[in-house]
Amino acid sequence: MAVNKDPFCYSSRKDGKPHVFRGLVQAGATQAIKVGEICTWNETTGYFIPVDAVADFRYPLAIAREEQKAAVGRSGELSGARYIEFYSLHPQDVFEFELAAAQSLAIGDPFTLTASNSQKLTAAAGAFSVAHCVDDSHYPQEEGTTIANQSYAKVSFNPIVSYWGFRFGKAGRSGGRRVIAMAATGTLLEGDMYNTLITIAGTTVITLPAVKPGMDAIFVSIDGADQSIDPNASDKIRLDGAQLDDGDKISQSTVGYSCQLLTESADGFICISVATQWTDGS
Repeated sequence: MAVNKDPFCYSSRKDGKPHVFRGLVQAGATQAIKVGEICTWNETTGYFIPVDAVADFRYPLAIAREEQKAAVGRSGELSGARYIEFYSLHPQDVFEFELAAAQSLAIGDPFTLTASNSQKLTAAAGAFSVAHCVDDSHYPQEEGTTIANQSYAKVSFNPIVSYWGFRFGKAGRSGGRRVIAMAATGTLLEGDMYNTLITIAGTTVITLPAVKPGMDAIFVSIDGADQSIDPNASDKIRLDGAQLDDGDKISQSTVGYSCQLLTESADGFICISVATQWTDGS
């Protein structure tokens, strides 16, 4: 059961203050919200609600800074539909959350949401990160290399899934795409698949990381050699409207041919390109 607990720790922004905004919530009788609950904008209802499933990070996340009570109490608390304050999850704002299970965490380790619990995070190495560890106070302070387990973690949220990134971070993305040059067969990292332009040269097979929400990369052949893009063995690519089999590559051999791969679902990517330029490489 959710309890009122403000998770904000500090901000490294110049003024030291967290980035906040006012978001619309339903009447408390319909949806009560505690301070510190991770919430999401529900596009269906048009209100912020506490997250209740791991998949909720498909919508912008924020943290309630005020309580929306289920009913008016003796003190005359507000409980009707209204705007309350939320933390927008600026990447320089740090929060402390309980973990679903105690973990030995390194700086940068990723967290996912915890299904059916809006005030805990789940440490999940290799998973798509909604937040990551930013604290090393649990590291060994003298000799030794064993990092202690901890039940709470200080984290910063991924702007890709935060309300700040959704509404306020657009200016930060206006600088264009990063450019990655691939001149030999190789494997892209997860981070290479966000807002990137990937040039391909030489006879090359580019292996993709496992699909994660929000991936968006453009691939361009700069010399027309035989080139393929190979998804993870359990991921598919939708090519010219048809979904290929798990692990099937897409291929081409003409200078200037390009494609944009976007996350379509947990099953894989959709390829946006001129029809028939890329073929099923199986």
